Amino acid sequence: MQLLNNHFEYRHWMLHNYFMIEGTDSTSLLSEEELDEYLFELRPRDYPCLVTITSQTHQPLNNEVTYIYREQIADWAEKMGVS
Repeated sequence: MQLLNNHFEYRHWMLHNYFMIEGTDSTSLLSEEELDEYLFELRPRDYPCLVTITSQTHQPLNNEVTYIYREQIADWAEKMGVS
């Protein structure tokens, strides 16, 4: 789980953790254009947010990017009595 504050942090996190691309000279099965398309499709709706990679029980190789937004964290904090 990672806190993302902006698009730069999002892009870095996604390339490193989701696509597992290390550094700028790493090879990828996807072109730059394809990577950019995926990054656009998978982007969060707002910053800051928490991000994590989750897998489905019945499809363990099918990973999803899950975002947790400020509203959800505030709701949890209220339910837990944290102010």
